[in-house]
Amino acid sequence: MQAAVQNDDLGPVVFINIFTVKPGRLDDFIAIQKANLDGSAGVVKGWRGSRLHRATDGRTAIIMSAFDTIGDHKRVHETSRFAEHVQKVRPLIESAGPGYYQVVHEVGQI
Repeated sequence: MQAAVQNDDLGPVVFINIFTVKPGRLDDFIAIQKANLDGSAGVVKGWRGSRLHRATDGRTAIIMSAFDTIGDHKRVHETSRFAEHVQKVRPLIESAGPGYYQVVHEVGQI
């Protein structure tokens, strides 16, 4: 899988990150993530958009972000803007489970 992660020919890709948030901090986490996503529109090269999901368990959130290529996503992580965002959100997170995915089938619009 490591070789596939380096391959920009895979695009478009969806980066999905599942976060377990510290107890009582989900509202704060959601607010920070929403502000960051709203401020990313038109700024991030290759970013097609994101969806932020809040689990009904009160502890979990999922961000699904589509990019033209894996390289476009990785370049986001090299910016000072992203580093500042991580400093704000990191104290709220217990764990994260990130991964790249390709859409292989779609029915309807979600």
